[in-house]
Amino acid sequence: MDVRGQGGGMTIALGGLVLRCLRVGVALLAAGVFASCGKAPSEPLRIASSPWPGYEPVYLARDIGYLPREKANIFELPSSDITLESFRNRSADMATVTLDETLELLANGVRLRILFVMDGSNGGDAVMATPEVKTLADLKGKRIVITNIPLGVYMLSRTLNAAKLTREDVRVISSSESKHAEMYKQGGGDAFVSYEPFKSQLAALGAHVIFDSSQIPNEIFDLMVVHEDVFQARRKEVCNVAHQWFRALDYAKQSPEEATRRIAERLGVSGQAYQAMLGGLSVPAQQENLRLLGGKEPALVAPADNLVRVMMQEGQLKRRVDIRQALDADIGACIVK
Repeated sequence: MDVRGQGGGMTIALGGLVLRCLRVGVALLAAGVFASCGKAPSEPLRIASSPWPGYEPVYLARDIGYLPREKANIFELPSSDITLESFRNRSADMATVTLDETLELLANGVRLRILFVMDGSNGGDAVMATPEVKTLADLKGKRIVITNIPLGVYMLSRTLNAAKLTREDVRVISSSESKHAEMYKQGGGDAFVSYEPFKSQLAALGAHVIFDSSQIPNEIFDLMVVHEDVFQARRKEVCNVAHQWFRALDYAKQSPEEATRRIAERLGVSGQAYQAMLGGLSVPAQQENLRLLGGKEPALVAPADNLVRVMMQEGQLKRRVDIRQALDADIGACIVK
């Protein structure tokens, strides 16, 4: 989820992102985002995020005034691995991460709470292949480019499993998402584990989907997480972030054209391109979030347990973890206003 290039109306202007990254860098320094975790309660919550269409409502909430900067500073970092590390090292109070990244954080002793489920991937994450790679079986002996984060490794594992191949059957190349499009142009890989908006970049260059998250439903979720001590000390402010997230979702339903215009303009794509990206996502509203996170049997537990099993098999987790330790029994009081 890094540099956004230009291609076929479905990709994002590189120059715009460079300028935005420069602005982000200045903002990070100005706000002391990479300082120690000691923050006065009066200061804005620090929210780290990275490019992904499912995260856009949080920026929409900021841009229409639901989440003013004196309440929350939202920093769009250039890639998901930097977002993960900023949360891990306490540079951020909250962060947008995937379920597998959350499990990794828990396994490494990070105490956190899941505030709300932002989206579920239903095709937004994919393996994009060159025209020569027509089927999963064709991956044997080929070069597969991944981003070395839990999600990248996980998608690789699920792809190879579907292809009935092993790691020894392919050559795995680790590379930042920002380099995937250029690598594709230069013939540097045969398949790329990707996700929006980079999936669309590769598609514009001629790549096609040979495996995606619609084939592994209920396995890839994006979450807003918060450090446990921040959740306890600043619960009202943290819960307000959740309130404004759902308020932004309502705004997008009530004013779809305006919301699409704002988000597409921010991303540097057409409204049609943004809507196409959303086609690979499911975005749970408040009641679905309560089903996923609350009650005696939160619905997120089963897919999380399955994900733990797969990640343990792949050596991605140091120890078995229970997602329940990151759930709040009274989450309804936080996310429903």
